[in-house]
Amino acid sequence: MLKFFRKIRQKLLSESKFSKYLIYAVGEIVLVVIGILIALQINNWNEAKKEQAILNASLTSLRINLQEDIRNLNTQINYNESVLEAVDFSFRIISLSKYENMPLSAFADSIFDVATERTFLPTATAFNSMESGSHFQWIENQDLTQEIYNYYALVGKISNIISQNNQFVKNHMEVFTYNNMEFGSLLQNSNPYPKKRNPLLDNTKILKESTVFENSLIGRRLRAGSEIELSKDAILTAEQLIKTINEYLNANN
Repeated sequence: MLKFFRKIRQKLLSESKFSKYLIYAVGEIVLVVIGILIALQINNWNEAKKEQAILNASLTSLRINLQEDIRNLNTQINYNESVLEAVDFSFRIISLSKYENMPLSAFADSIFDVATERTFLPTATAFNSMESGSHFQWIENQDLTQEIYNYYALVGKISNIISQNNQFVKNHMEVFTYNNMEFGSLLQNSNPYPKKRNPLLDNTKILKESTVFENSLIGRRLRAGSEIELSKDAILTAEQLIKTINEYLNANN
């Protein structure tokens, strides 16, 4: 092709047809420019297609992370519901006369969850990868981008609240338990070399007369109930985000 144009150019110059040569030269330049623009457009199209494929893979991974979060949040809800049951039973122990003369060790299994902890950490591997790889700039739907950031801000807040609630358990429930209860009576065979003694602390009086324990129960109930509501909100937000991601992927596959 280049040899063909060169021959035409040489012929026009040999025939001294400068005006025609000038028109030809301009036309040749235009053709070269058009060719470059087409090549650039094809390259841009290929790059955009490559970026879209990477973005689709990232959003698919993000969707998997969200589904894992939903499972973990449901587990968190079940855990807090068991905490509320233990708190309710503990309130009955310290309030109802029928439990007054019964040994505290008889209720160990029923009130155990009052002093337990469970951590929730959102699964953010895909989100972090998208941020580090600047994948969000490829999302044309800015509402989707904002929805993703809003979700991870929400679950980050929930994770911090749960950490604070676990610290509350350590500072109040666990400290009270270690300072006032006799584990040797509550947890049979916990000491392989038990002393022969009358377990004076193995009674419900220790709980009934303690305003500290009652206040801790109230705090535990409020915090567990708050975790349940926050977890439910996060699940709804995750489900809506999964729906938005599916719509985006269906439109860009």
